[in-house]
Amino acid sequence: MAPHSNFRRALLLALLGIALWFHNNKAFLAGPGGPVPKGLGNERSAPELRSIERAAGVDAAAEPVTGESSITEEILAGISVAFSLLSKAIACSAIVGTGPLVGLWSSVALGFASLFGMRPGVVAGSAAVVVVPLGAFTAANGLGLVPLVVLLAAAIELVAGLVGFARTLDLVSKEVLAGFLNALGLALLVSQFGALSTPMGFALAAICAGLTQFLPSAPIPSSLVGLAVATAVGLAFNFDVPTLAMKAKDPAAFAGGLAALPPFQLPQMPSMDDVQLALPCAISIAFISLIETLLAARVVDDRKFFYDENGELVMQGTDPETPLSVDVPTSTILSLAAGNGASVLLGGFGGAGLVPQTVLNLNSGGRGQWSIGSYAASMVIFALVLAPFVGQISVPALAGIMVQVSLDTIQFVPTFDAIKDAFEGKEEDAKIKLAILVITAVLCYQVDFAVGIVTGVALDK
Repeated sequence: MAPHSNFRRALLLALLGIALWFHNNKAFLAGPGGPVPKGLGNERSAPELRSIERAAGVDAAAEPVTGESSITEEILAGISVAFSLLSKAIACSAIVGTGPLVGLWSSVALGFASLFGMRPGVVAGSAAVVVVPLGAFTAANGLGLVPLVVLLAAAIELVAGLVGFARTLDLVSKEVLAGFLNALGLALLVSQFGALSTPMGFALAAICAGLTQFLPSAPIPSSLVGLAVATAVGLAFNFDVPTLAMKAKDPAAFAGGLAALPPFQLPQMPSMDDVQLALPCAISIAFISLIETLLAARVVDDRKFFYDENGELVMQGTDPETPLSVDVPTSTILSLAAGNGASVLLGGFGGAGLVPQTVLNLNSGGRGQWSIGSYAASMVIFALVLAPFVGQISVPALAGIMVQVSLDTIQFVPTFDAIKDAFEGKEEDAKIKLAILVITAVLCYQVDFAVGIVTGVALDK
């Protein structure tokens, strides 16, 4: 009964996604003679982008983010992101049921693929929204079909890129975006509670989170300083807290060396029964990974703008007279598909663009491809060279970084503004907007991220 139920849910998601795509691509389908499709080269108004900025957790009144960072800042930002993703990648491996380093190699594949087409600054890697449905699939069917599921998801993402799925992101309103980010941040926060269950673990996490929050991000990312200090405190006072090596199922996982290299794997030709079994999970993974990757790209776009004295939107490092065009390129989706396909060859399970790590990358000074290349290379170094040292990193210290990232992800100000507007009655549809935000957040957190986003978009339209 469960496989049929999953298939029906996946089919419903696919049909809703197709309907939404057709709704937003009438001009695209009209052919070259029609108007320019929305989301491809169209200019957004300043008020519209200001609302998107608020939904992405960006304070438009704050000091603008600089358009360029030094190579050193970029590299350090990438290292900080790699450390923040380290425990998450290992946790993702545990959810799927693979070895502890499989999540790292999945992140490596997606990281290097991001250098070829993905929006600069977007961090892609092992993602909870991917491994949660994949973990449920492997619990019922084993690990044998994981490569097929990921390859099918990559194929769906490839088709989505070719047909212009990026334009569909225009359907995601600021209320749906805020609801999704609230659920994502809350899920990330709750996932760290286990590491905070002891007084010593809570203390180390608080030290790391406090330093991450209050230290300046340059020249060394504050999260990197917080991680080093908290781990050193734990070692100096001999705190009884788990390390990454202690959490790994395989004691040799952090031995390092060439033995840690993943075996090159070519997937076997599947049967039609295997495809039918794997397709529902692949559709769900593809849909939510596309949405989260595009949202991460939108966050990057929003962080590169500020408002001049005339209230006009200006992109950092550009001529204020130059018209702005904010879009999410098709190449971002194609890069995601390529990364997921490549991860299968490394024995991985794919992933998606990561909103929390993208926020951390931007806050740490990561603006371009140097930070992404540094992040991917750092993951390789962690696995091959520094594995014994990485294994000694305190799990609560890493949890401290993730707590801070989760708090940065949760949309406190937009949510409180929506509640205030709904009760003050400033806008006629304020209560409807609040309901959409709440319903999206609850469904994303309690049911499924894809179900929550699709439902929120459907209610909004």
